[in-house]
Amino acid sequence: MSLARPMLIALLGLGLTGCAQQAASPPPSAPSTAAGVFGPTETAFAELVIATDDQAVKLLDAGAARVVRPALRELAAELGSARRAERETLHELLKQAGVAYVDNHQGHDMPGMPTEPELSALARAADFDAEFIRLLRAHLTESSTVATSAAESITHPATKEVAGRMTGQREVDLARLAQLTGG
Repeated sequence: MSLARPMLIALLGLGLTGCAQQAASPPPSAPSTAAGVFGPTETAFAELVIATDDQAVKLLDAGAARVVRPALRELAAELGSARRAERETLHELLKQAGVAYVDNHQGHDMPGMPTEPELSALARAADFDAEFIRLLRAHLTESSTVATSAAESITHPATKEVAGRMTGQREVDLARLAQLTGG
């Protein structure tokens, strides 16, 4: 069972950015801002994805540099570029809303977000490709869950569009990874 979905529901429902508070509180029954407004839910989504993408870029850069199979190395490079663009888009949404970005997830161990210890272990892994694939699959799966939940919860049109695009792209990326790895 995915742990990211309940965490994101709390995150998006409450619009909170402190993980300890998210896990302890149930989502409210009504949105905290008017429909279509960039509010706490949109802020929480953007901050979570930016933090996750920051770590994913490290993973993807390592894969682009070290993976043995050329097609998988190419996928890592493409996804690294896509995550950088995604971060820029989300930072721009925050900027347009007048919200300063705060990394409330630094150092957290969240599903789908490669941690520093995982990245260090990857660098030392006897089978780099296998460990890279495992971490990439976890990232794609959990970030797909986050994007799907956000697309269902967010009302701000531009942010909802980003979440919807992320959902579709993560599914394409997962299928491509499965094709390249036979699983």
